[in-house]
Amino acid sequence: MRPVPKDVRASRYLGAGRLAELATDLRPLLEQTARAGTTTTWKAIRQRLPALARLHRDDESVLLWLVDDERDQGDPLLSALVTVGDRQMHPRFPAIAEQLGVTAGRYPTQQRSTWNYEVLKSHQRWRHRN
Repeated sequence: MRPVPKDVRASRYLGAGRLAELATDLRPLLEQTARAGTTTTWKAIRQRLPALARLHRDDESVLLWLVDDERDQGDPLLSALVTVGDRQMHPRFPAIAEQLGVTAGRYPTQQRSTWNYEVLKSHQRWRHRN
């Protein structure tokens, strides 16, 4: 396991233990999203997981990091499936990806390309999993 980012250790909003519990709840929802070949938003997530209704944006980012931190080597980033607007890359995706060891690139076009690839890999990887 990698060292916990500073955001997790110093979160003023929710404790690291509570965030880890919430990540455990969120992961199956993101797996279902991948299996369905779609993406989701925080608004839709909150409707399905009421415990996430009042998360601060910083806690949302930490939660996405935690969802992917325990993934198997080579598995895609399920956090890429959380979008804004009409299936647009979440603005914090590049930073989350970099923290998880996935090079997202310096420029917006590189970051969008990395994001699109992670979404595609998630859909392909989870399509036939139970």
